[in-house]
Amino acid sequence: CNMLTIKAEIKKSEQKSDKTYNVKLRFTLNRKVKRVSTSLFATPKDLTKDFKIKQNSPIKKDVDALIRFL
Repeated sequence: CNMLTIKAEIKKSEQKSDKTYNVKLRFTLNRKVKRVSTSLFATPKDLTKDFKIKQNSPIKKDVDALIRFL
């Protein structure tokens, strides 16, 4: 079963000096993972306490659109 999954991911350890985080896309296929940086950046207020993108955050639409485009 070769199902490709794509998820947006924020790495807590990669906060930039302007307090934003690069949104990465995580591709998983056959238990192998690749991460790709995007041009999107999330602020702390876009994120839940466990570093997931909030459903009502404006950047969520951008991330979903990017994933759909793939």
